[in-house]
Parts: sequence; C-alpha cells; structure tokens
Amino acid sequence: MENNTPFQTWDGGWQQPQEPMMFYTGKKELVFGFFAVVFGLLMVNSVLFYGFSLGFALAMCGCILSSAGYLVWSGCRLDGYSGTLLGLSLVITAGFARSDDGFVKFMMLCFLTVSVDLGLCLLAGQARRAPGGAASLLDAPRSLWVMGVGRSGPALRGARQSVKQGGAGARRGGAVFVGLLLAGPLLMVVVPLLVSADAAFDGLLDQLPEMDLRELLGTLMFGVFAVIVIYARGVALKHSPKEPLARKELRGMERLTVDTVLVLMSFVYLVYLFSQLAYFVGGFSGILPEEFTLAEYARRGFFEMTLLCMIDLGVIALAVGLVRKKDGKAPLSTRILCLWIGLMTVFFVVASSAKMILYIDGYGLTRLRVLTEVITVFFGLSTVAVMVWLFAPKMPYMKVIMVMGLLIGAVVFWADVDTVVASYNVSAYQSGKLETIDMEYLDLQGNVAIPFAQKLLDDDDPMVAMRARAIVNRAKWMDREPLDLREWNYPEWYLWKLGQE
Repeated sequence: MENNTPFQTWDGGWQQPQEPMMFYTGKKELVFGFFAVVFGLLMVNSVLFYGFSLGFALAMCGCILSSAGYLVWSGCRLDGYSGTLLGLSLVITAGFARSDDGFVKFMMLCFLTVSVDLGLCLLAGQARRAPGGAASLLDAPRSLWVMGVGRSGPALRGARQSVKQGGAGARRGGAVFVGLLLAGPLLMVVVPLLVSADAAFDGLLDQLPEMDLRELLGTLMFGVFAVIVIYARGVALKHSPKEPLARKELRGMERLTVDTVLVLMSFVYLVYLFSQLAYFVGGFSGILPEEFTLAEYARRGFFEMTLLCMIDLGVIALAVGLVRKKDGKAPLSTRILCLWIGLMTVFFVVASSAKMILYIDGYGLTRLRVLTEVITVFFGLSTVAVMVWLFAPKMPYMKVIMVMGLLIGAVVFWADVDTVVASYNVSAYQSGKLETIDMEYLDLQGNVAIPFAQKLLDDDDPMVAMRARAIVNRAKWMDREPLDLREWNYPEWYLWKLGQE
C-alpha cells in the first residue's frame, strides 16, 4: 500500500506525496510482452553467439512488427511517413541475411536504430518536434532512452500490479519468472566455477544433448535487459502523457554576422571555381593535364570534396537555424547566400563523381570508392532538398532526406558492395575495359569473390588463373559445419555449399 501521508517541504509547507507513475497492463500489453520476450531473447542470442545474420534479422523484424502492431492495436494511427520509415526499416533489416560486410552492417545498424525509434515515436504521437525539420531526429534517442530505458520502472510496476490482481496462479507464475531472472546472473558465475573445479561435472554437462548451458545463461542474463527495454518502449509510447511540441525560441544571431561568414565562404568558392575551371572541365571531358597521371588526377581532391559537401550542408543548416528571423523566415540575403553555397556543393558532387568515374574506368572499383561515392551523392541530394526548403519553408525537407537515405541504404545493402565490386572488376577485365585485374584485392574480398573468381579459372594470363584457382579451392579445403539458421547469410551459405561439392 502506498504511503499517502503528507510530508513537510524545505520551506515549511506541506505537500501530498504523488503516486509513482505506473502503466496499465491489460490483454494487449500481455500479448505484446510475450512477443517482446521471444524476439528480445532471440536477438540477444543471435548477436552474442551468431553475429548479425539471419537470426538477428528475424528477431529485429519481429521487434519492429510487434511494437508497431501493439501501437496500432491500441488505437495509434499509422501515417504515411511513419509507415514508410518502419517499412523501409524492415527491408534494411532483412538485408542482414544478404550481406556479410561488417562495416556496412554497422552503418546500417546505426541508421536502422534511428529510423525505427523515430518511426515508433511518430506512430505513437509522442514526437516533440515537427517531423519535417532536422530537430525531429532528436525524437529517435528520446524514444529509446527516455521511453524505453527511462520508463522501464512504470512499465514493470504495471506488470507487477497486473500479476497481483490476476489471482493465485498469476502471482505464482510471476514469482517464478522473477526468480528465473534473478538466478540467471548468479548461475553465470557459479556454473563456470563448478566446471573448472570438477572434471566429472564438466563431463556431465558435455553429455547433455544439443544444449549449451553457457549460451542459455548468457542469453538470459543479457536478454532480460533487451526484453525490458523493448517492452517498456512500446508501453511507454502508448501510455505516457502526450507532451506539447518543443518550441524553444532563439533570439538568433545578427544577420550581418551570419551573412559575413557566408559571403567569405562564397567568395573563396568563387575564386576557387575560376582558378580550377580548366581542371574541372578536364574532369568532365576526360582530357588530362600534362603533369598528371590518370591516378593522380582522379584521386586528387575527391575525398576532400566529399568532406566539403558535408561541411557545406552543415553550414547552411546552422546559418538558417541561428540567424535572427522575421515572421519565422530567415532574411532573404542569408537564403540567397546559402543557395549559392548549395549550388557550389552540387557542383562539387558532380565534379568529384566525374573524376571518380574516370578513375574507375582506369583502375576498377574498390569498396572505399563505392561507399565514398554513395555518401557524396547522398549529401548532394540532401543539399538539393535543403535548397528547395530555403524558398519553400513548408517543405518537410527532413522527411525527404530520411526516406531518400533509407532507400539508398536498402539498395546498397541488398546489392552488397563487395559483390558489386567483384562483379564489375571481373566483367570489366574480361571485356577488355580494364587491362589488368587486382587479384590480391579480389582475394581480400572473402567469400563473395568466389563466384567471380570461378570465371577466371581458364584466363589466358596464367598468374590470374592460378590466383583464381587458389581463391576457389580455399572454400573446398575448409571443413565447415552446416550453418545454424541464426548465423545464416548468403555468402556464408554459398561458401558452405561450394565446400560440399
């Protein structure tokens, strides 16, 4: 029973104690909780012991669908933007079973976390910022940390209250469940000590059929936290009081201060444009300056231009966000200067892309070239969206950027960068577009290179054929166990299949 006795405050007054926050738990919450347990434990087990492959993809898709389904079942409305975010998130999640590229998976995981949390927050009507602006991205960590982690207490109190009111059977079941949760961390310490101390006990555990007790305990120990966060996020998004949109008015900086910075940047870009005009024109026509080789010309400045695109986009956003506004609009001079910087950014994207195409024609693809080019194009398209927003302030530019980014990410993920690189390099070499092929780089691409190395087994160049044979035979030499469903991904499965032939 809660203590409702008034207490004395520091200034001598009396205050009635407030009831602790508690989220109601009913049939819908119990069904959602069941799916949170199933998919939360599967996710933790897959990540800890089998990596980010099919098991993680299935668990993550289940978490997204069950969370969104619970909110819709509870009366929340799925609009076009939140539905697009969650739908594309499912497409990207499924890509974890398609690719074996750890770096790309890490980038997609970061992007996926933002899109899922933002989509669920919008679906539940808990967004505190207009979804069309850059500040709306702050609702994503709020959905995870404030709702999921911060309000796990009210969610658990509601579940406990539901167990208390559910009769003797429910109370006993709840008590057993809590006991299992508490025993998990303890057994994680006790069991390894017993195994180390006694060979007979170790042998007994080894005789257990198809059961790894350490894996089970590890899954329970870390899975508890994942389950609580998944459940609490969904319940808190539904039952937390709706907060008004955050409208923090900034006084802003003087127009002349912001415009001075923009004028200086614009002047530097203008001088640079005229001084390098022939250089850029050469990039478009394919005519090299005499003092440069193909590699020196194509490589010079490409990555710097990519960084400049990122800086320019940030400068435009800060300038419009910080300048003192009138009737909610940035001054015309500021917008015009931002437009000029945006146009220069687009020019940088086109010029650097033309140089990269020239470089690829001479030396082929690498994953760094592909990823850098994709990121550059993404920032260029984002800049175009921001430029339109400068003179059409009602345009939800962040919605455009988010959807565009998810679409690009899905295409890149499912195409698999290493597969694209290996396929292009082998095809270009066999067609004569590339004079040589870097077999060492093809070897470093791992499992995805094997199908393409098979095409070079009878190459006219004996060194190329020998290296291709070594790449293909490497899979056959490996004594690989059949893949567990949770660790399945296409490149690993292909390698296993090749090893069976």
